[in-house]
Amino acid sequence: MSFHFRSAAVGLLAAALASSCSSSNPAPPVPVAGADLAALAGRWVGEYSSEATGRTGSIVFELKSGDKVARGDVLMVPKDAKDPDVMPQMLTINFVNAAGGVLRGTMDPYRDPACDCQVQTTFVGRLAGDTVEGTFTTTPSGNASITTGRWKIARQKK
Repeated sequence: MSFHFRSAAVGLLAAALASSCSSSNPAPPVPVAGADLAALAGRWVGEYSSEATGRTGSIVFELKSGDKVARGDVLMVPKDAKDPDVMPQMLTINFVNAAGGVLRGTMDPYRDPACDCQVQTTFVGRLAGDTVEGTFTTTPSGNASITTGRWKIARQKK
């Protein structure tokens, strides 16, 4: 696969992710809990990165006012994304809790391409108006190293 075709494929995946919260193509449901759910109402878009792994990606999260289930997912772009054999991977947000101005959550376990092992990612962030910014920790099931990174999302204006 040529680099230009690969770039187009990554672009299409990112576009699909960005539109995945629409009713015609819903992202996976995300259970939400906590005292600050009203503060999370809206559509949030952002990104994450990890210096440890060299990975980056997009985040989309949407919670309608009064709902107890949000929609959202994450597109992981491996550091070797220019390699035609390395494809971006869609990850699923598993659970989100918002209380005391702090957002905490987990991702569904997924296979990490670097260690070729199952990993679990947890995240925590601070809610400040229309922005949530925080860190994440990815823990492998085997002997691979625990990695960390940063993420940030912003509420989209209507």
